[in-house]
Amino acid sequence: MLSTSGLIRSCDAVVFDCAGTLLRLDPSRETIFEDAAAELGIKLPSRSIARAYEMVDFALKIKSSQLSSNESKSRFYFDFNFGLCGALGIEKALERLHPLLVRRFTERRHWVAFADAAETLREIRRYAPVHALANWDEGLESVLAQAGLRDILRDVAASAALGAEKPARACFDAFLKRNALVPGRVVYVGNEYLADVVGARKAGLLPILLDRHDHLPAADCMRIRRLRDLISPNLER
Repeated sequence: MLSTSGLIRSCDAVVFDCAGTLLRLDPSRETIFEDAAAELGIKLPSRSIARAYEMVDFALKIKSSQLSSNESKSRFYFDFNFGLCGALGIEKALERLHPLLVRRFTERRHWVAFADAAETLREIRRYAPVHALANWDEGLESVLAQAGLRDILRDVAASAALGAEKPARACFDAFLKRNALVPGRVVYVGNEYLADVVGARKAGLLPILLDRHDHLPAADCMRIRRLRDLISPNLER
């Protein structure tokens, strides 16, 4: 069985998702939510907030291409916060909490690279070009530059510029065409099973799931727990 390191040494390019794969929020969205609620005297367990985000993420997935105006963004985040409040049983707090959350996320939202991201990208780049392909708006290059990763990546492709979002095959096809890559020779690494594994596989790419919290131990694909596992000889399935 080919290891992740063996696969990377034999491919033509390695492409990475961004949020949750190369990048994380600092502070986390759960922390921002918890702190905002506490400002209103609402004490919530961190674990409950994390679970609420998992539930609402599944039901109301953000689509960057559909948030092209301030109005559409405002509507989406209101619906998202409505879902969070419902999942946490604090629906009556929505009227006060939603505008506060908008302000606090605007003030505190900051993307940083995972600790092993830059080192792993540089190591992989010794064998194959590294790229980023993510469901994101036009600000992706700036975010990656601020996180210290842009100079390591050959191409940075945001779904907003490609005209489609993962898991749609059109998103992957547009990226492959723009970089003159053959799908069966390209590895795609991401942390979401549907968008990153299913989407990449349908487009003919070779997917690797980054499962940091061991949520999908039985996933039918190559699976790693840390980015640096990509250059390790070990492989989880």
